[in-house]
Amino acid sequence: MTDAFTAGPSPMMRLTTAAVALLRNKRIMVSEPRSRADVAASTGKPFAAPPRSSRRTLSISSERLGPVRATVIEPRDGVRASRPLVYVHGGGYVHQFETAHWWLTGALARDLGVRIYAVDYTLAPSGTAATGVAEVTAAVQAVAERHGMAPIVAGDSAGGGLALAVAGRLRDTPAAPAHLLLFAPWLDVAVRNPEARALDRRDPSLALPGLLVGGELWAGDLGPDHPEVSPLFADPTGLPATSLVVGTRDMLYPDARDFAASARAAGVDLATFTASDAFHVFVAATWLPESISARVWVKQRLGPLLHD
Repeated sequence: MTDAFTAGPSPMMRLTTAAVALLRNKRIMVSEPRSRADVAASTGKPFAAPPRSSRRTLSISSERLGPVRATVIEPRDGVRASRPLVYVHGGGYVHQFETAHWWLTGALARDLGVRIYAVDYTLAPSGTAATGVAEVTAAVQAVAERHGMAPIVAGDSAGGGLALAVAGRLRDTPAAPAHLLLFAPWLDVAVRNPEARALDRRDPSLALPGLLVGGELWAGDLGPDHPEVSPLFADPTGLPATSLVVGTRDMLYPDARDFAASARAAGVDLATFTASDAFHVFVAATWLPESISARVWVKQRLGPLLHD
């Protein structure tokens, strides 16, 4: 199975897209000054508290993985999968793990019966790609050593880009991810694709000025062209099997689509679930028909790996 396309958008997707347009990110990212003020206000914040619904169905704890801490998320009815999953959250490299991340990781933990390690990597401006890739790499290595097997590595948005950079660094090592699961990954921090910039007017959740501020801070001294900053420009040869979940109304969609094509050309087992007219990381809206279909597809992709 190479691609799965929804017939959508469903009526529920249209309503949710309208609601997303009223939420925080699009409003605060519309200019550079407002974006920089938001970064300053966000600095040092911890993970968002889990919503009450998550506490009812999930067991939540905290552990240290090498240089960083991780929140450990697992279903209350027990972990059924032997292989763990390391999750790298998005947020433009400047925002912490939020309520929507609880929705998505909780759904994954329950769907897959898997233990999830959500890594608390250092955000910009305190952290940059130079530090973040090293931190998450060390966390993946620690999980691989603890469980005696390479984990699945997943991430959304900025976390998807960081997960891909870590997979590149771990290529051909014992801790190389068993599988990459990428939800709307951010692959070029400078957002140079003209198609992506054209989507700024239609994307209900992302705005270009805010992305450029976050990307600049994350790039640091490495610059936006470095393959561990913008993994769109890295050589994909030798990457693990990869599952990509994207929506076509997402500003980051064109780069994800192009990455998928180049990875397949390099021999990577990459499959894509594409939701027509869906917004950025739509799968976190776990009640949507498109999100449910995407998660069923993910479970089919990952099933053979979970019980090795």
